[in-house]
Amino acid sequence: MQTFLVVDDEPDILESIERLFRNEYRVLTACTLDEARNLLAKNEIHVVMTDQRMPRQSGIEFLADLRVTHPDIVRVLLTGYSSVENVVEAINEGHVYRYIAKPWNPSELKLFVAQAFEYYAARKERETLVEQLRQANARLAEQNEQLSAANRELLLHDRIKNVFMEVVSHELNTPIAVILGYEFLLRRELMSTPNVIISKAITGIEASANRLKRISDRIFKMLSTEATNITLDLEKIRSTELIEMVRKQVAPFIEKRGQEVVFEVAPSLEEVKVDSEKMTDVLVNLVMNAIKFSRDGQAISVKFTPASDAAHFQIVVKDHGIGISEEDITQVFAPFFSTFQSQYHSSGEFEFGKRGIGLGLSVSKRFVEMHGGFITVKSSPDHGAEFRITLPRSPQAYDSARPIAEAHPQAS
Repeated sequence: MQTFLVVDDEPDILESIERLFRNEYRVLTACTLDEARNLLAKNEIHVVMTDQRMPRQSGIEFLADLRVTHPDIVRVLLTGYSSVENVVEAINEGHVYRYIAKPWNPSELKLFVAQAFEYYAARKERETLVEQLRQANARLAEQNEQLSAANRELLLHDRIKNVFMEVVSHELNTPIAVILGYEFLLRRELMSTPNVIISKAITGIEASANRLKRISDRIFKMLSTEATNITLDLEKIRSTELIEMVRKQVAPFIEKRGQEVVFEVAPSLEEVKVDSEKMTDVLVNLVMNAIKFSRDGQAISVKFTPASDAAHFQIVVKDHGIGISEEDITQVFAPFFSTFQSQYHSSGEFEFGKRGIGLGLSVSKRFVEMHGGFITVKSSPDHGAEFRITLPRSPQAYDSARPIAEAHPQAS
């Protein structure tokens, strides 16, 4: 219950105030300041009201001391003096919350004391909120520090990963060059005395060495997308020229699988502004994926189409193959990801269902983002896959330090 301490050297006043407030508060009374201090030491008191004219020490001086010893208590002064200059000064200095003059109107006194208790409650609530905010800020600071530490660790791991891949790629390229060199010499020596078995073995050596070289080249290409000095060579190019570069690279694989790639270009997109080399890589990666995960004889479509706003256009690569599982689709653009079902992994260039080392889509995503665009995928098992590239019609020069302007979903 809220506790109200009244201090006055006139017992009649104490009795009248106690009768006035006893139904609303727990009322304690003291005729001397020593009695008041004793009650303060033994009770939790919320509001103290004291007469200004007390023996040996004024009410203002008592309340000034109280501000130091019990700062949470709301301090109220009773005064019968006509001059209130000292009282106003005490209020301005913060020793006293408010004052009330004698004689008082009971209704006004009740309202006055109620306001004092409301002030106490509001101040305590504010202190509670401030403490909660302080604790929340402390937790946030701790979480930020943990996040910063995690980010530093991720950056370190990323740096280690890049260094590792650089070393591996370099170490792969040296023996690959030696193997291909010896293969060339052996093949030249065997031209005069051909041997079917040896010739077949040399062909296998050449194929395996070239496969290793392609893997190494892909790793280097992925590393190049993370370089700080990477630039875009933007140029206006006819869409048919871009399509022809893609067609030449995928034609041998399309022929071996008995498939067909159908290219369509909207009239408004006869010319596009892109880095032709990087965009060719993007489209070749997507079409080769479609080749591998479509069955023999199936068709693949590549459409250049306007976007929903005039500032962008889209390239849609769609197949009717085996699709992507719900588990895999969220990770398809992650470096080195091919599938969570590792038992199904089997490398190949174009054969049905063959999976590479998981760099093609990661590189494609990065090249698209460098143009200021984004790439999404829609797929479900046995219903094919649709990769949709959204690009600005007027891309700006790429700055490798800038963040991607807007986040877009990769899969849906």
